[in-house]
Amino acid sequence: MTLKNVLYVFLCASLFLLLPAKLSGQEQLSYKLTEGEVFKIKQKAEQLIVQELEGTKHELTNDLEALFTFTVTDKTEDGFQLRLTFNDFGMKSTSSIQGELINVRASQPVEGDLMSQMFSGLLDYELLMVMRQDGKIIEVKGGDKLVEKMVAAANIEDEFTQNLMKKSLEKEFSSNGLAKSFEQMTYFYPNNEVKVGSTWETQFEGKMLAENTWKLEKYGAESASISGTASIVLKTEESGTIMSLEGTQESSIETELPNGFIKTINTTSFAEGISIMANLKDVEIPTSIKSNITYEIIE
Repeated sequence: MTLKNVLYVFLCASLFLLLPAKLSGQEQLSYKLTEGEVFKIKQKAEQLIVQELEGTKHELTNDLEALFTFTVTDKTEDGFQLRLTFNDFGMKSTSSIQGELINVRASQPVEGDLMSQMFSGLLDYELLMVMRQDGKIIEVKGGDKLVEKMVAAANIEDEFTQNLMKKSLEKEFSSNGLAKSFEQMTYFYPNNEVKVGSTWETQFEGKMLAENTWKLEKYGAESASISGTASIVLKTEESGTIMSLEGTQESSIETELPNGFIKTINTTSFAEGISIMANLKDVEIPTSIKSNITYEIIE
C-alpha cells in the first residue's frame, strides 16, 4: 500500500469516528405508527383544591376516569392522522362544605339528570386528530360538533341555558380545548437524536402553561423511560371566578418501542396562589391545587 493510500484510509477512518452515528448511543425518539394500529387508553385524575379564608378551610375533591381509543388512519408528511373515540367518561366532585356536587358516568346516564345526560353525548362520537412525529398536536377536528351533541343530549329547551352550557363545555371539549388537553399525553419527544442522560424542552399551553424539561432515563429493545420536570402556571376565569396559581410538576413516562406510543404516564403537580370569587371581588383567597394524573394503555 502506498503512502497516499495509507493517508486516504486514515482520513476516512478519522471522519467516520467524528460522525454522530448509532455507535455513539444516540436514538431518534418519536412516534412511528402504522395505519390500522389501535390503542385503548385509561386515564385517571385526582385533584384536591384547598381554599383558606380567616381560619376556615374549604376542600374540593375532583375524581375523573376516562376511556378512549386512538386508531391510526393515515400517515402524513410530518406525522399521523388518528381517529379518537371516547368509550367512557366519569367525574365526581365533592365539597367539604356542600357535600357531593357531581357524580356522573357517561355510560350510565340517569334520566332527568342534566349533567349525566350531557356527558352521555361524549360516547362513540368520532374525532379526527392530526399529530406530528414528536407528539405535537396540529389540530383536532370535530370538537365543536361534539359540544353541540353534548348539549343536545341534555334535552334543554331554554336557549339561554343551552348557550351557557355550550360556552362552558367549549373550554374542554371544543377542537382547540381537546388539542391542548391531549397534547399533555402525547407531546414529550425531542426533535433531534438523544442518548441516555440527554435533556430537551417542550412547552404546553392552554389553561395550564408548562415549561417542561425532559430526560431520557433508559432505552432498551422494547421500551424507553423518560422523566420530566416543569414549572407551571394556571390562570383561569370561569363564571366570574378568577384563579391564578404557580407551581411545579413531575412526570414519569414509559413508552412502547418501536411505535413510540405510551405504556404509562404518571404526573403529579402542586400549585398555589390566589382565587377571587365572583361575589367577593376584593377578597384574595389563598388557594392550592394538588393533582395526580395517570394514563395507561389497556389494549
